[in-house]
Amino acid sequence: MHMSRYTELSDFTTAFAKEYKGFMVAAGLDGQTVAKKLGRSTAYVSERVNGKRALDTEDVDALAMLVGGGWTGRTLMIELARRARAHELEELPENVGGSVHDQLPHFGKIDVAALRQSGVALAADERGGFEEEQEAKQELP
Repeated sequence: MHMSRYTELSDFTTAFAKEYKGFMVAAGLDGQTVAKKLGRSTAYVSERVNGKRALDTEDVDALAMLVGGGWTGRTLMIELARRARAHELEELPENVGGSVHDQLPHFGKIDVAALRQSGVALAADERGGFEEEQEAKQELP
C-alpha cells in the first residue's frame, strides 16, 4: 500500500488554494514570480496552489505585494476566504478569463458586515470583537 507524502487537506483549504491560484493567474503572475518574491522554489508554490500543501500568511502577503492596487495580506486573505466559502456554497461562477478586476469587481473594499451575514466568522469576532480587544489591551497593567 502506497502512502501519500501529503497530508489530506480540508475542502475549505483546497478551495482557498484554488482561489489563490485563480487570483494569481488573473493578475498575470506565474509560480516562478511568486516563488521569487517568497524566496522559495517553484515546487513550493506549485504544491500550495495545487492543493497539495496548505498556504500560509506569508504566501498571501507575497501575492498581495505583487498584485499591488492597495491589497494587503489581510484584505486578500479575507477576500480569498470569502470566495472559497462562496464556491463551497455554489454562489459564485468559476473564474474564466479577464483581469483580476473583471473577475472580482468588488476588489479593494471588504464589506465586513456582509462577511458576517454570510457566515464568515472573523477572528476578532470570535474573541469578542476588535474594539473590545483594543479596550482590553489598554486596561492591562
